[in-house]
Amino acid sequence: MKAVPWLFAFMATTAALAGTTRAVRPGVLIPPSAVDNNSSCDIGTYPAATLLLPYFEVETRKHVNDAGNTIFSVVNTSRQPQIARVTIWTDYGYPALWFNVFLTGYDVASLSLYDVIVNGVLPQTSSSAQAGARSRPNDANPNIVSVDECKSLGGPLPQTTIDSVVALLTAGTAEGECHYGGNHPMAVGYVTVDVVNSCSKASPLDPDYYAKTLLFDNVLSGDYERVMPDKAVGNYAGGNPFVHIRAIPEGGPAGSVSSGLPYTFYDRLTPKAARRIDRRQPLPSTFAARFIEGGTAAFHTEYTMWREAATSAAAGCGVAANANVPYASIVRFDEYENPTVGAGNRAFPVAASAATTSSAFPPRVGASVSGWMFLELDNRAGVSAASPYSVARPSQNWIVIKMQAEGRYGVEYDATAIGNGCTNPIPNGGAYK
Repeated sequence: MKAVPWLFAFMATTAALAGTTRAVRPGVLIPPSAVDNNSSCDIGTYPAATLLLPYFEVETRKHVNDAGNTIFSVVNTSRQPQIARVTIWTDYGYPALWFNVFLTGYDVASLSLYDVIVNGVLPQTSSSAQAGARSRPNDANPNIVSVDECKSLGGPLPQTTIDSVVALLTAGTAEGECHYGGNHPMAVGYVTVDVVNSCSKASPLDPDYYAKTLLFDNVLSGDYERVMPDKAVGNYAGGNPFVHIRAIPEGGPAGSVSSGLPYTFYDRLTPKAARRIDRRQPLPSTFAARFIEGGTAAFHTEYTMWREAATSAAAGCGVAANANVPYASIVRFDEYENPTVGAGNRAFPVAASAATTSSAFPPRVGASVSGWMFLELDNRAGVSAASPYSVARPSQNWIVIKMQAEGRYGVEYDATAIGNGCTNPIPNGGAYK
């Protein structure tokens, strides 16, 4: 068997990312199982250290029986007990609410965002609850520093907190003149779920959260469903796995070592002295996304997006800059291979739902009702003098395709990522050199 130089270079790179050293004999292929827990920049549906729900919607002004809602589940795939930190962010990338969920071994927690946001009821879990026969004891995880604050989690929130959260997620402001989110008829935003070492109440904007609380065991899995039960507007539902973001290298106590990745998912939020301390895989910037708009089944396609904020954790009122985050390029291809390039400087917020028929996208040309779009969503903040990122790089993104037919059927699935978060950016006049 002839040796292939680039193959050995690739295996050496994956070994370094995994925090391990391997001897590679010339001419011997190491099988995929030799890469520790899929230690690469490729995003896949594997147990992870952080889960991302890219976009949610909750109709706050309707009764729950008629309200659009987003529900999700978080699974602990390990025998060890785990603590999951759930953070609900506005569509400008500002944390509106955060809380902890204690999971015994092999446990699952199900949450309704309508219950959390509108009713103000957090899932009730406890480190004092009896662990199942297959689970390790609730104090057995060596990376959890304390379960004392986990004895009574969840339950009802004060009405003032409920009002503040609803205001942030619908109007973008709870008090004062600062806008931390957009103005919408529904509550919108995104959700992250992190594995952590305690039931700390530290803000996700506090650098100590990433240096002293975040853990690195790739044990969480989950999925979400968006439900529209109002028959007047379709009565449909769709669902998808969370974006599963692994820690590389895996394991160890909080703050123990930084990642060998070029940058990480929480890059703009981590301490400047340890920008890769969260170890989370970065997300890509470029996607291919299918669309069908019209036809005999009256298809309708939307893209729901998560985009990395262009401001730092300390932006304060400046987070309003994330209302209109620019993108590099969008090209629409119909099924006859005809390209249409977008014109103007349109932009999307950090969490957005955008219809393919809107002016945000290049228009359809000709009779074709379907095709695909090439989306290079880099927000270009990484090349500015005031970049919030640790290195000059493309911004991170994720796209979910939401497709409906006949006004009553719906599906959701991830767009195809072109490359990953470690892929060299598409050339742009040497912008990232």
